[in-house]
Amino acid sequence: MPFLLSSLSMEELIAYPPDDPGDRFPTVYWKPWNVDAAFVPGEQLPEESQGKLWAVLAIVYYGDKVVLADIEGRGWCIPSGKIEAGETLDAAVEREVYEETGVRLDGERRRLIGCYRLTPRSGSPIIGGGGGRSADPERWCPVFIAEALGFEDIPAGSESRGIFLASIEDLADLYYTWDDLMAAVFDYAESRRPSLLPSGIRIGEWGIGNRE
Repeated sequence: MPFLLSSLSMEELIAYPPDDPGDRFPTVYWKPWNVDAAFVPGEQLPEESQGKLWAVLAIVYYGDKVVLADIEGRGWCIPSGKIEAGETLDAAVEREVYEETGVRLDGERRRLIGCYRLTPRSGSPIIGGGGGRSADPERWCPVFIAEALGFEDIPAGSESRGIFLASIEDLADLYYTWDDLMAAVFDYAESRRPSLLPSGIRIGEWGIGNRE
């Protein structure tokens, strides 16, 4: 059965325990947000992310290309954005991807591959907050791989100025910021894509071999 996030409760998405990232994903400092960023791989949410989910990111494939958005104030990057109050992860991914790229996603070709863990350094403001300080500042950002069904015009009012279909080997040069952690996450996405988003069509989808 396809993995549909909208059909699962938050409790059902929690992993016990989370996958051990080992040395594959280095912790790096992201200066614009004054946070230490790490990545925890897995097809379920880590237990410690409960109540701390903040934003979603989507590596969207169109054939062998990755869809990038030209976001004002940043530059070329994958679609991402905050999870709105009461919004499911499924809905947040679809909304952010559409708002920033005009892409409609295949609902059955979308998989969670892990989460960024963002830990502000001492004295940092709340991530995405109004300048206040947080006693529990850690935030988790689920990362998905997905496939585009097609493209529409970018909605009016979007902070995106356009899209680009980038080759995997060009991402480091195009992306508005790049580091060892991002390289490792994209490499991981590529390694997981064949098994999580296998090519081909299930026979049952076309009624082949089904008998009354």
